[in-house]
Amino acid sequence: MGEERIVISAKISKDAAEGWRNFCDGNGISLTAMLEVAGLDLLKETVPPRIKERLRMVDDAREVDRLRRMRQRN
Repeated sequence: MGEERIVISAKISKDAAEGWRNFCDGNGISLTAMLEVAGLDLLKETVPPRIKERLRMVDDAREVDRLRRMRQRN
């Protein structure tokens, strides 16, 4: 437990927040624990991802980033 901890913060859509909440509640885990495990898994991931679902998520995230940049310009 002596590990240094840092805070991460993200502004996400209401639907995405609901997805995180439902997933974590339904599986009896905290969001913090899920983010910890996901982050550790991502440390071992390749670029591009070798897992098909993660590759799809990267593509979707690129689209989210693109749309956010467009909104910021307007």
